[in-house]
Amino acid sequence: MWLEPLAFKIAFGAYLGAVILYLADFMADKPSAARRAAALAWLGLLGNTAALGARIAVTGRLPLANLYEYGLCFAWGIMLGYLLLQLKVKIKGLGVFTTLMGFLVIALISMLPREAGALMPALRSQWLTYHVLTAIVAYSAFALSFAGAVLYLFASGQSPLLAGLRRRLPDRDVLDRLVYKAVVVGLPFQTLLIVTGAIWAQYAWGAYWSWDPKETWSLITWLVYAAYLHARFVLGWRGRPAAYLAVAGFIVVMFTFVGVTFLMAGQHSYA
Repeated sequence: MWLEPLAFKIAFGAYLGAVILYLADFMADKPSAARRAAALAWLGLLGNTAALGARIAVTGRLPLANLYEYGLCFAWGIMLGYLLLQLKVKIKGLGVFTTLMGFLVIALISMLPREAGALMPALRSQWLTYHVLTAIVAYSAFALSFAGAVLYLFASGQSPLLAGLRRRLPDRDVLDRLVYKAVVVGLPFQTLLIVTGAIWAQYAWGAYWSWDPKETWSLITWLVYAAYLHARFVLGWRGRPAAYLAVAGFIVVMFTFVGVTFLMAGQHSYA
């Protein structure tokens, strides 16, 4: 079908253009570049949505069967979350990192096979749908927390050479709250990801938990973000320590999403 490749190229090009223009706005303080970047980000999201819709039309199912399809959904979730947030509050610099993440996901999956085949038997379960949809919400929220944490670390830096750039960023308390609120959204969905995955595993393989690499790293992801909230509420962590923990959490997310798939054999090897 011609629509999906065209829509994918639109998403790829628009996300890349948005990254460049958001970076120009951040480095040179050009509001016109930020407006054009936002328009390109919306165009990219439209292309991303069209690619997903075309895949659904061809396969007759949700695009949840392999890493290429997951990546389409993940990039869509990151960009949708960012653009909806920007409708409510403008956070200088956030667009650079979120559109970069969306673009990198699209760039990664552009190198993967795109064949739209039938689902393997283990994937023919409604629980798979619940499992992957909760993963998309959780990972997209964690991506926003990562972007906010990186901005916080940059804003709280001490290098005099970057003082001019730091002055363009929002107040550090705004960034700290962004990281916190994104984790508060993401962690319950990460919990649902694990629960629905366990139920699906019982139906597919006869066991709720088998310490499969994806299962193990999903649990590690949950523990890192639970530790973030624990440190914030119990230990009073704010600022740089909390931001570093949020960054570490997203590194674990990306290893779970990509690294486990390519480096570790298991029941999730198809993804």
